[in-house]
Amino acid sequence: MQGHPIRVRPNTYLLFMSRSSFDRRIAKPAFVALVEPLLGLPISRPWRGHGSALFLELGALRDEPLSPTRRRPEGAVSQKGEATVMIDWSWRVERARSIAFGSWSTERRITNGVAKLLDHHVEAIDVVGRLPELTLTLSDQMWLQTFNTSEGQPEWTVFLPDCSWLTVVGGHLVHNTQNQVSSRRRPNER
Repeated sequence: MQGHPIRVRPNTYLLFMSRSSFDRRIAKPAFVALVEPLLGLPISRPWRGHGSALFLELGALRDEPLSPTRRRPEGAVSQKGEATVMIDWSWRVERARSIAFGSWSTERRITNGVAKLLDHHVEAIDVVGRLPELTLTLSDQMWLQTFNTSEGQPEWTVFLPDCSWLTVVGGHLVHNTQNQVSSRRRPNER
């Protein structure tokens, strides 16, 4: 069963199992236009989720409270960026002529490699392939590439500054506006 994540409140993602009325299929030019505001943003907080999941918080960070069930020893807040790239599994970070590390590298290599993504800037975001896989071009000649190797769909999501998101559903690029807010006001702003 394939689904896509929805952000139901800060720091909480659920897997939404069917196509939503908020899903809108988009073509690649629309995708490029939607991610254009993310270009030039720094990776302000790269972090690992469960398993080989990778999260990149882009741009200025803000504190968001964690729900009581998600609180950790390091505190009751989490830092979120202006936008977030979430990759569930099957990804790699490339240098100009080799693979630096990826989702199947050793724990140590992944941990060290993810930490080194801090402060790289996003130079381009694109999708490639018949089933759209995500490619991020980063500063200093580095690239991040997704490539799902299991049944289903590519497993990535880009959460945009307006709280909408981009993902793949049924082999198509989708822009979901379920949580979209006006560009004049961010969630948690009064």
